[in-house]
Amino acid sequence: MKRVLIAAGLAAGLAAGLAGADEAWNTPIGEVVYDHDTPEGHAVLTYPIEGSAVLGIGYVTGLAGQTEGRGAYSGIWIEPDHAAVERCDFAITDPETGDARWNWGTFDMVFVQPDFPSSWVIQRGYCFEQPSEFLTGEPIRGE
Repeated sequence: MKRVLIAAGLAAGLAAGLAGADEAWNTPIGEVVYDHDTPEGHAVLTYPIEGSAVLGIGYVTGLAGQTEGRGAYSGIWIEPDHAAVERCDFAITDPETGDARWNWGTFDMVFVQPDFPSSWVIQRGYCFEQPSEFLTGEPIRGE
């Protein structure tokens, strides 16, 4: 019995360790990576921006440390200001750096399966607009 409990504990610890920096998804825009968690409970996802070496950042509220029972989440995305991109009328504060960001929006994220690893669908919008763009992600690590 003791061995079963130890094995279960190791498996749970391994799953928790895999979520986070070792979790990533293949998407039509490239690899989306679960980069880290913030002390406030946000999971930080990074993603490629077409034609840029800089990554976009998504802050997912309530996802930090969750490897089981995943469902629906919301968050904000932030991308670098760029002359070719229309700025939002209002800046938001980057949750980690405190910098004002003018290129941002909100998103809703739904996991297809409740436990790690899982596919997801994101619906994203610019500034205060309703989310209207879709992105799907399929797990590529931790399977």
